[in-house]
Amino acid sequence: MIDPSVVGQSHLLVNTGVVRLAIARHARVSVIAETTHCDALKQYLGPDISNQIAFVPWRRRSEIRKKIREVIARKQFNQIIFTNIEYGMFAYMAFFHRGASRKPILWIIHSHLVNAFAPGKATRIKNLIKWYFLFRAFRKMKFIVLGERIRANVEAVIGPFFRRGNITAIFHPVGIAQLPEGSLGAPSPSYRLPQVIFMSGWHSISPKNQELLSNLERIPPEFRRFEFAALSNRFERTNDKKSFSMEYADRLNVIAEADFFLHLPSDSYHLQASGAVMDMLLTGTPMIGLQTDFGEELTGIIGPFGYFFEDQDDLLRFFWSAELDPAEVRRFRANLASGYEKIVALSQVQFDAVLAS
Repeated sequence: MIDPSVVGQSHLLVNTGVVRLAIARHARVSVIAETTHCDALKQYLGPDISNQIAFVPWRRRSEIRKKIREVIARKQFNQIIFTNIEYGMFAYMAFFHRGASRKPILWIIHSHLVNAFAPGKATRIKNLIKWYFLFRAFRKMKFIVLGERIRANVEAVIGPFFRRGNITAIFHPVGIAQLPEGSLGAPSPSYRLPQVIFMSGWHSISPKNQELLSNLERIPPEFRRFEFAALSNRFERTNDKKSFSMEYADRLNVIAEADFFLHLPSDSYHLQASGAVMDMLLTGTPMIGLQTDFGEELTGIIGPFGYFFEDQDDLLRFFWSAELDPAEVRRFRANLASGYEKIVALSQVQFDAVLAS
């Protein structure tokens, strides 16, 4: 397993998930990743799993190819999985190490296709070149997207000219345990308003979402049906590396204390998965927010887990007029609690099928 780019706790939930999937199937697993990301994986996987893994850390990007050569030189692997795509690394592996594993190298696609519909002739030409490079030029390369609906959407976008059969789906894995039941938030007592938390991340807030937040702040106190709190978890640069400003466990604990998580994505998640949505499986916190393809796919697996709306206007009307049904909110929490095990089992079955194919 190789991650050529992320540092610290970035992509932590999905990468711990992939490690757990691999450990369940293979007797020997090696992880090549940046030093601080290796440290984060060890911390959140725990010693029992970490002790089964050979970690090969790199500090500078210039070291990655050397580390890969050293690991590959020792013996051939049954499977090599890149948990992220970096185009230079893809070319390096395609030209020099296609035979490093008995099976085609697997690459996980995250947000690499989200600009597929961006306007401009130059962008369209650039996308076609990238897609040919990824999906047509090399046969011993296969790809994983984190959801069956995303796979169908990706294949529709790239078109029949490309090798669409090389794209398979594993639902976004989770490799971190749910928070202990005693630490999970509880339904609001009748004497206070339900608490909603919004957390901005490293993605920018769209103008429409910023306008919605401003409108929520302007709701007069006597008409408020929710209490709002906003936190920032942006990337910050420390020691020449970017990392999130909040510890991942601290972020989960804060979310777990709220009654709802406000989900205002700047992307439709038509072509990528949402880590923020998956965090709710760990915290048990229902969501209120905008509809996304990925959220709808998760709903189809675990059942409803919140209130979702087509646009900001509908969402604002909900915050003005909502009459919450406590039984319905309890069902949301129950679906999230049981959904964790459903996702773990589903992603393992799908992962095993991919490796067996």
